[in-house]
This record gives sequence, C-alpha cells and structure tokens, in this order.
Amino acid sequence: MVFYIILTIFVMFLIFMCFILSLPRILYGKLNFNNNRKADVIIILGYPSLNNGEVSPVLMERIKKGIELYKLNNAGKIICTGGAVKNEYIEAEIMHKELVKAGIPNEDIICEKESKGTWDNIKYVKKIMEENKMETGIIVTHIGHIRRASIYAKEFGLNITVEKSNIPKNIPKTLYVFVYIYLYYGILKYLINKKKYKK
Repeated sequence: MVFYIILTIFVMFLIFMCFILSLPRILYGKLNFNNNRKADVIIILGYPSLNNGEVSPVLMERIKKGIELYKLNNAGKIICTGGAVKNEYIEAEIMHKELVKAGIPNEDIICEKESKGTWDNIKYVKKIMEENKMETGIIVTHIGHIRRASIYAKEFGLNITVEKSNIPKNIPKTLYVFVYIYLYYGILKYLINKKKYKK
C-alpha cells in the first residue's frame, strides 16, 4: 500500500514537472533559431567575468559565436550587453575587448553597460535598436538561457531569432541540470510577477 502511494506521488510529481518545463513553449511557442538568416544586429548577452577581470569560459563561448555570425555576414553590427554584476568588471567592456582582438571594427560594436540581468539586457537592447533604426536581431547566449531571453524579447516586441553558444568543455554537462532549474525558476517568477517587471 505504501509503495503504491509513493509511486502515485512520484508519477504526479513527474507530470507536474513536465507541465512546468513545457509551459514556456505552450505560452510562447517554439524557439526561433536563426539558421543563417540575415539581421540588423547580433546581440551578445553578458555573463560575469572571472574575479581577476579575465573573460570567463561561458562568456568566451558567447563571444566566439557572435564573431562567427558576424564573419558569416549574418549582421553588420554587434551589441554587447551587460554591466558590472558579480564583480567590478563591466561585461560589455570585456566583450568589446575580445571582439576588437578578433578583428571586429570598433565602429561595428555598441556597448550597453548598465544592465544587471536578462530583463535589463533586453530592455536596453530595445532602446539601442530603436535609436539606431534596427528592426531585426540575433540573440546569442547558451542553450539554457535562450528560452528566458527569447520570452523577454517577445514581451518587448523585438523581432529576434536566437543562436546558442557552446557549453565550455571544462564545465560538466550534469551541472547544467541545476542551471536549467534556476533559469526555469526565473521564467516562472516572471510569469507570476509580470506587472512588477514592467513597471
């Protein structure tokens, strides 16, 4: 009897988790991957640097993907977005430095240095796009973060596609289970508290 009760609870928990994980897709549809389409701008979302100011492995993978898209002529401009969050180093400035080292012209890079999180990233990106008469963009971030960024972009009315950066080789794949849990917690928090975000 106890076994069947535990089994029932476990099955109900699995059903609940499947619903929670499916909710963003139910509400916002499939992710719109870029698939080599042209856009006005590539948007690289920030990630904290290492505490010594060096570019972190996660951020480096986003930068590499942004460079790849630029060199494939998917867009002629890049927005680096991210302020100083986990330490005193500004994420956009770190990205800018790496992009210039890779041969991206300075005039093709726009830095947004104020944002403290994904919602702010997208909010300030919208302002930059409007000021520069950019209509389409490609958001670059890692696979676990894409859904959240895509939802926020839709809420701001941005016409964007997404591209995933690689997961750094030195980060265990199992760790990303916890990353997904954290990011989906952020999505659910947003869905429950939309009015607070939009103030």
